[in-house]
Amino acid sequence: MTHRSQVRLLAVIAVLSLSATACGGSAVSAAGADRPAPASSGAAAGCPDNGTEGLTDTTIKLGVSQPMSGPLVAVGGGFVVGMNAYFDYVNSKGGIQGPDGKRRKVELIAKDDQYVATKTKANVSALISQDKVFAMLGLFGTSGNLAARPLLAKECVPSLFPTSGAPELGNPDYPWGGPAGSISYLLEAKATGEYLKSVNPNAKVAILHQEDDLGRAYLQGFKKGIADSNIEIVKTESFESTDPDVANQITSLAASGADTFYDIAIGLQAMQALNHVHASGWKPRILQAAQLGLSLLKKLQPGAGDGLVISTTAYDPDLPENADLPQIKLYLEWFEKTPGHEKQVPSTAVGGWTAGMLATWAIEHAKTMDRVGVMESAHNMEVTEPTIYLPGVKVRTGDGDDYLLEGVRQQRLDRAAGRLVPIGEVQDFDGTTRYEKITG
Repeated sequence: MTHRSQVRLLAVIAVLSLSATACGGSAVSAAGADRPAPASSGAAAGCPDNGTEGLTDTTIKLGVSQPMSGPLVAVGGGFVVGMNAYFDYVNSKGGIQGPDGKRRKVELIAKDDQYVATKTKANVSALISQDKVFAMLGLFGTSGNLAARPLLAKECVPSLFPTSGAPELGNPDYPWGGPAGSISYLLEAKATGEYLKSVNPNAKVAILHQEDDLGRAYLQGFKKGIADSNIEIVKTESFESTDPDVANQITSLAASGADTFYDIAIGLQAMQALNHVHASGWKPRILQAAQLGLSLLKKLQPGAGDGLVISTTAYDPDLPENADLPQIKLYLEWFEKTPGHEKQVPSTAVGGWTAGMLATWAIEHAKTMDRVGVMESAHNMEVTEPTIYLPGVKVRTGDGDDYLLEGVRQQRLDRAAGRLVPIGEVQDFDGTTRYEKITG
């Protein structure tokens, strides 16, 4: 899935019109390939002779670093289970058919980074130099991706569909580090702001945000979304990802007189914030950053979060009414036979499944069966086959736009029904997003 997923995200690169060996190795041209090659960007200049590392005639080796222990184990552990499920499915069909006509089964090597950027960088280094992977897939977190980015560029190793919506992953100076598999945080927040503008153009907003690039990206995007309205941000409070609780911040925001609360938080702290808002007696309209799935929202204290609005890009595999959708049905079939699935819920593992799907598409549609060819393909995608994304959410990159997902649909949490209820149609920003530096 391309989550274009919790997922978006991102490096701008035209397909390189370089020789098949520009990044080293004995590349094989795609027979009969009819996709036009855009002008060269020079991104492969100076690459080592390693373009086919990790490939044999029958296998392709991919690496992933995710938090498989620590505070985000439910996210990282689920992601790896979902990715294993997808590649088990692909391998059962003989593997991925590359542009040289050969089918290769995927060997996935997963390492635990505990959501620590230095560990992510060390994992990437080991996966490249020791495990000899062909490409990285689904690297987790903004800080980890940015820490590993210089190494990926030096070694000319594609990092396909990172698990992050950081707008910086769309920086055209770093084509090896994306595109990401999640919607840009900046774009998601812009869509949230535009939604609020449509329902309450005079809102007074209190914001809780993580004190890092994620939080700053959401703030910048939200301000763009509420531009040209009478919406006022009356109070902001921040927190560090290591803070044990956000109760004091919520107390301050609740006293601000705001009629709207925007919760820019992930994981435990997002849940804490929603529980504290409910316990305080404050009853604002709640806007939630799309970092919580329905399975987690159901674990809120009774009454907490009811009516909150959150952006979505894909069908939720946790909902029974989606179980018979062909792509969800296929996913659930393989998820349920994958070791470790019993410790996960489908909605937390589906990101790994979609990352695997996107990587398969990029390899199958590459011009050459080497690292340059696959990187180029990832930056020039047009996925038209069925996915788990909502109708109207396009899955594509290219033409100077490397933000894979640029459509969202707002949904409202109905605690009594235990589901998210769609609001309106998909907000489509396809083709309108370019790299924008976060300045906050």
